[in-house]
Amino acid sequence: MTQRVESRRRRPHGELKKAMRDFLASQGGGPASIKTIKQGVEGIVGTAPDSSYRSALQDDRYFERVSRGVFRLRSN
Repeated sequence: MTQRVESRRRRPHGELKKAMRDFLASQGGGPASIKTIKQGVEGIVGTAPDSSYRSALQDDRYFERVSRGVFRLRSN
């Protein structure tokens, strides 16, 4: 029995979160859906599971939930 081993590149800690922060800042910090954020950063960070986006957006130091599936940068 042969097992197939996939080599997955682990992204550096915080890379996805930083890319999302940069994307939202480039949009004026206004609200954006998770889908829009994902489309905006995929070219920079590559493919990531949807759960990684949802998890990163839970960091309320940087992101504020506007409505279901919609987030914006938290104002300081």
